[in-house]
Amino acid sequence: MKLAGALAGFLLLNGCAFVAERSPETLSSLPAGQYQLEKSHASLIFRVSHLGLSRYTLRFADFDATLDFDPQNPAASRIVARINPMSVRSDHPTDQGWDARIGRDFLQSGSFPDITFTSTGIETTGTYTGRVTGDLALLGVVRPVTLDVVYNGAMPAAALYAGRAAVGFSATARFSRSAFGSTRLAEFVGDEIDVAIEAEFTRP
Repeated sequence: MKLAGALAGFLLLNGCAFVAERSPETLSSLPAGQYQLEKSHASLIFRVSHLGLSRYTLRFADFDATLDFDPQNPAASRIVARINPMSVRSDHPTDQGWDARIGRDFLQSGSFPDITFTSTGIETTGTYTGRVTGDLALLGVVRPVTLDVVYNGAMPAAALYAGRAAVGFSATARFSRSAFGSTRLAEFVGDEIDVAIEAEFTRP
């Protein structure tokens, strides 16, 4: 039975891709519809100037996103993301309460328990690049922010994801925290926030 099961599994995965292919043809071969973020293979990092000496780095451990994807017409796609501000991680070596204070004090999680991004427009800028403009809701303020996006590759049938379609992107953005009313410790902490995102989405 074990041998038969292993053989069945091999046959099931035979024809599934083990590595993504980066081509417009592979992308256009994906099925349209809703894709879900694979959180175990995603990252969200913020960087801000600290005393003008370094780019202080934070990551978020709790975030999610859905992608309504139209491979034939990417501009018609839509993405919605949610971030838990209390999930910020700085890896402070000695202060165990530092992350909670950032979430509570800087990101005002008590009043604004979610940071959200909802796309309002998508444009293709190259064979593998594009821009996603959307409304970022942060600290009770909603302002437009643009992501510069790179298409990394796609898999019509991903072996790792049980034969489901998968697609991956990298994205970067920069925005002013003061535009969202965040000016605390401006003499020490810079105004410009740099964002770096890595994301894999799969079709349920």
